[in-house]
Amino acid sequence: MMNFFNKCAVLCLPWVLVACGTIPTQPMDETKRPAVIETPPEPVQPPVVSPQEAPVDSAARAPSAVVYLIKRAEQQAQNGDPKAAASSLERALRMAPRFPESYYRLGELRYLEGAYNQAISLAQKALRLGAEGMLRRQAQDLVSKASAH
Repeated sequence: MMNFFNKCAVLCLPWVLVACGTIPTQPMDETKRPAVIETPPEPVQPPVVSPQEAPVDSAARAPSAVVYLIKRAEQQAQNGDPKAAASSLERALRMAPRFPESYYRLGELRYLEGAYNQAISLAQKALRLGAEGMLRRQAQDLVSKASAH
């Protein structure tokens, strides 16, 4: 007897679950429906930003690690280790590829090594990146010195 009731319950259970999951077909009374007023969203205007060029040759604008690497490269070059100085400057270039002083300093090293074409390319890159003031004059001088060779 108990077995019969268990079988009936198992067979009827899916029908009960289907009946619970159906959506009523009768429409809701309009008076009971909550009022929804849709207002069009106000257009959002993006803020107007005027493009300004930031000075890029200031050491204060460079990440502190890049400033450290440039100073370290200068010390290494003074101590007679141009390979280590070049390595430090190349690392600074990877860290801040838009900082022109690193290109100029590496160009100076290449000039001293006798790689004049590389020195010209590096100094010109520093100029293209917006070197200003003293750095700009130094890069221009390096281009003219290296071009003379």
